[in-house]
Amino acid sequence: RQMCIRDRYVIDGVPMFAATSEGSMEFGSQGTSEPIADINPEDIESMSVLTGAAAAALYGSDAANGAIVITTKKGKEGKLSITVNSNTEITNAFVLPRFQTRYGTGSQLYSGEDRSWGKHLTEKNYYGYDPGSDYFQTGIIGTESVSFSAGTEKNQTYASAAAVNAKGIVPNNKYDRYNFTFRNTTKFLNDKMTLDVGASYIKQKDRNMVNQGTYNNPLVGAYLYPRGNDWGEVKLYERYDPARKIYTQYWPVGAAGMTMQNPYWVNYRNLRTNNKDRYMMNASLNYQILDWLSISGRVRMDNSNNDYEEKFYASTNTQLTESSERGLYGITRTHDKQLYADFLINVNKTFGEDWNLQANLGGSFSDIRSNSIKVRGPIADGSIPGEQVGLTNFFAIQHLSPSKTERTQAGWREQTQSLFASAELGYRSTYFLTLTGRNDWPSQLAGPNSKNSSFFYPSVGLSALLSEMVKLPEVISYAKIRGSYTVVASSFDRFLTNPGYEYNSQTHNWANPTVYPMDNMKPEKTKSWEIGLNLKFWGNRFNLDATYYRSNTLNQTFKVDIPSSSGYKQAIVQAGNVQNQGIELALGFSDKWAGFGWSS
Repeated sequence: RQMCIRDRYVIDGVPMFAATSEGSMEFGSQGTSEPIADINPEDIESMSVLTGAAAAALYGSDAANGAIVITTKKGKEGKLSITVNSNTEITNAFVLPRFQTRYGTGSQLYSGEDRSWGKHLTEKNYYGYDPGSDYFQTGIIGTESVSFSAGTEKNQTYASAAAVNAKGIVPNNKYDRYNFTFRNTTKFLNDKMTLDVGASYIKQKDRNMVNQGTYNNPLVGAYLYPRGNDWGEVKLYERYDPARKIYTQYWPVGAAGMTMQNPYWVNYRNLRTNNKDRYMMNASLNYQILDWLSISGRVRMDNSNNDYEEKFYASTNTQLTESSERGLYGITRTHDKQLYADFLINVNKTFGEDWNLQANLGGSFSDIRSNSIKVRGPIADGSIPGEQVGLTNFFAIQHLSPSKTERTQAGWREQTQSLFASAELGYRSTYFLTLTGRNDWPSQLAGPNSKNSSFFYPSVGLSALLSEMVKLPEVISYAKIRGSYTVVASSFDRFLTNPGYEYNSQTHNWANPTVYPMDNMKPEKTKSWEIGLNLKFWGNRFNLDATYYRSNTLNQTFKVDIPSSSGYKQAIVQAGNVQNQGIELALGFSDKWAGFGWSS
C-alpha cells in the first residue's frame, strides 16, 4: 500500500498523523481521504495557518510549507450549555461535458455499436438521453450534532456527538460518519498545574466512492452511451439467465476496448466498501513554575482500523475478475497507529523596560506504524485443472482460486526523535531577532551502513515595526518589515538505506533487492530567504501582506537504471537544484457592525 504525506495539521498543539493512501489511478478502484476529514467541524474552536521557520522548528520538516493549526473546543467556565445543530445540503452535477445530438449509434469507419457517429438523428430515432437528468441523481448530505459544555473555575467539561449521512449524485454511493468526543480540563496546585485530557471515537462507512480511473468508473458508460439508443433499455441492468440460474449483466453496447460496463451494474454489482474505526486519546500537563517560566508535556495516541472489501459479481467484465466467470472477491485490513509525545519549556521574560525574551526548548517523539493484510482473487471457475470450483457470487476467501489469489501481508514503521529550540529577542517592542533550530533523528537514516544518523536545520529572522519608528500617514495604523533565512531538511523514503527482499505476488516468490543499496545518503534540504511587508490601514479594517521569496531545493532523491551486470536494476542518485521564486500578496478585510462581523 503506497502512502504519501499531506499537509501538516496540528490539533491542540499535537501534529496529526497525516499519511494516507495515495488513492487510485487509471486501473484502481479504491477512493481515499485525509485523516483530517474525520474531525467533527463543530468541535473546532479556531483555525489558523503557521508559516515559515516557526512551523518547521516546532513541528518538523513536514511543516516546511506551513502548518494548519486547529484549536478544539473545551468547556466554558461558569455556565451550562447544550447546543444542537442540523443542516442539509443538496448537491447536483455542476459541469458536464458537451454531448452531441446530431449523429446516432454506429460509425461509418468502425463496425461496433459503441460509437455515436452514425446516421443523423431525427425525432423518430432520438430518445433524448442526457446523463445529467437520466443518470445523475440529486445528492443529499445531512449533518446533525449535539454538544454539551459546563464548567467551574477549576474544572471544565465538553462532550459532543455528530452524524453525517450522505447520498451521492451517483446511484448507490453512500457515506456515513459518526463522531463522539469528550474533553476535560482541570486546574490544581493553586492553579499552577493544568491537566487536559480528551478522547474521540469515529465510525465511518462508505460505499462505492467514485474514482477517476477507467476501471470501476460508471461515468465511462454513462458518458459514452450511444446517442441513438434508448437509455431506458439498460436501466434494467441485469437479466435472469436460465442456463446459469443467476442474474447477469445486460449491456449490449459492449466493452468498447476500455472495459466499459453498464453504469448501474458498476453501481450495484461492483461493490466497494470501507469500514473504519478510529479512536484518539490525548493528555497534556502544564506547570507554571514562575510567572515567566513554564513546562509542559503532551502525549497523543491515534489508532485507525479499516476494512476494504471488493465484490464483483459474475458476468462482470472478465478483465476485472481475472478471467473468472464466477466473480471476484477481495478484502484488505489495515491498522495505522501513531504515538506522539513531547515536552516544552517556555520562557517569557522582560528585562528592564526595553528588552523582552520569548523562548522555548523542547523535544518530541513520533512513532508511526502501518500494517495491512490483503486477500484478493477470482472465484475459482474450474478453468485451472485441479482447483475446486467455488460458488458463484459467494464472497468468501475459501472460494477463491488458490493459484490466482493474491495473499500479502505488509507493513512499515517510522520513528523520529527530535530536539528543537526557538528564541525571539525584542527591543522596545519595535525590533525583533528570531532564531530557531531543530535536530531530527529519523529512522530512515538508521540503516546499519548509514553514515548520517540525523540532520540539523536552523533559521534566522529580523523584523521591525515601522509604525513605531517613524510617523506614518494617518491612514496606516500598523507597518512591519521583515526578512528571514531558513534551512529545512527532510528525510527520504523508508528502506533506501536498508533495503529488503522484494515479494512477487504473481509468482509467490521472494527476490533479491533490485535497487543498489546506498550508505551515504543525505537529507533533502531547502534553503530559502524572504522579505516582506505587513500593513494595516483604515482603522485596522484592511490588512496587506506582501512577500518576495526565493528557495533552492538540493539533494533530491532519484532512481536511475544501471547495467544488469551489476546485479541490480537501479541505483539511488541524489542531485538537483530546483529554484522557486515569486511574490505573494494577500489582502484582508475585517469589521463589525452592531454585533455583526465580517472577515475575509
